[in-house]
Amino acid sequence: MYKMLLSALFLGSFALAQSSHDYAYGFELDVEDGSAFSRVSLPDEVYLHSLSPSLDDVAIFNKNDRLAAFSFIDMEETEYIIQEIPVILYFVSDKMSNTTDGSAVYTYTYMIKPSNMTNYPTLFKLEWESSTYNWEAKAKVKVQSTDGYYQSTSSALLAELRDVSDGNILKLDEIALDDSNYYDEDEIESWHLTITSEVKIPKIKSIKAYAEEQFINRSLVALDAKYEDSANSTDTAVYKLPSVQPVESIYIDLVQYDLILPLTIFYRSDNKSDWIKLDGRIVNEEADIKFSKIILAKEFMLKTNGSFSDIPQVTARRKKVDIVFNSANSASFILAYGSFGAKALDLPSSEFLKDTDLDYIPDAIIGNPVKLGGEKAFEVKAEEKSGIPKWAIWIALVFGVGFLIFLAYKLSKEMKAG
Repeated sequence: MYKMLLSALFLGSFALAQSSHDYAYGFELDVEDGSAFSRVSLPDEVYLHSLSPSLDDVAIFNKNDRLAAFSFIDMEETEYIIQEIPVILYFVSDKMSNTTDGSAVYTYTYMIKPSNMTNYPTLFKLEWESSTYNWEAKAKVKVQSTDGYYQSTSSALLAELRDVSDGNILKLDEIALDDSNYYDEDEIESWHLTITSEVKIPKIKSIKAYAEEQFINRSLVALDAKYEDSANSTDTAVYKLPSVQPVESIYIDLVQYDLILPLTIFYRSDNKSDWIKLDGRIVNEEADIKFSKIILAKEFMLKTNGSFSDIPQVTARRKKVDIVFNSANSASFILAYGSFGAKALDLPSSEFLKDTDLDYIPDAIIGNPVKLGGEKAFEVKAEEKSGIPKWAIWIALVFGVGFLIFLAYKLSKEMKAG
């Protein structure tokens, strides 16, 4: 009796255990020997064929087919944007002097004041006055910044200045700056620009300042949506992804050069839902559309007032993640994905990777794709069809076995008494 009950308990617990064959497909992973953690960037196939938009059906298994502890981490990228900083140019003076050998030296001095500096400029762009004569000169150019008390040299260079009769071409039209080691931007009051030349040169007409601003953004992975020739209309194009994706932006390429089309863009999460209007705009060759919120989309539809001579290309973008996993006790692993109704198995990165420097975690090497449970992993499981969780079925099974054993015991006693 006890052996039967223990067997039932063992079989039930085995049924609850996770296996890589509960998932449809996977990739072999090789890791660096002795590393406590390893990380892997998910291939596009994992995003496209995971049935869960939040990647709940993605897991890591070791060579013994045991689940490895893992966490998802959001990937980031640095974006640099050039912004114009408003400045005012003041002409201070132009002087001629003589050197010891009697040759002339022309010195031009300007002051540049920021009118509303929100960021430190890294570049000045110059516009020179046109001249009525041809000239060519080598000049010393020096820019000094000041906070009202002290000056520091931001830039000093020997530049070739050149003008030709057919276009007033000047070789020096920009000056790179570097005051980062001297002042904070809110301390700088102005810059002094000094140009020294052996010949008379035109004056600077205007100047513009530019700053490079750095932004840290979440990295996105680009997933191509496949065109479906099902609309039967020249003014409509429908595109599908293999699974529902949490889309943050889409990119549309009209393919044809210099093509301008009015487009209305729709999306839906499955082919039974109504189309939802996403955006409407005039598209010139291409459009990069960022959404104010994440949408769950599997299909997109483009409509135009005219017709599509060439079918546009549509790319959806979603959050890019890496997986960091415990790789201490094995040299090979399986990255498994694709399972209907799978529950999330990842651990919170704030706890699992606490005090871990992600920059020093070695990358796992992605090997061959492997078939695990195959298409069966995409099927609705018994507990999903019945609406009864697996653990409830298991408990009922154990109690059912126990009840049958009890009946057999009572029956044997009655037979002995008879």
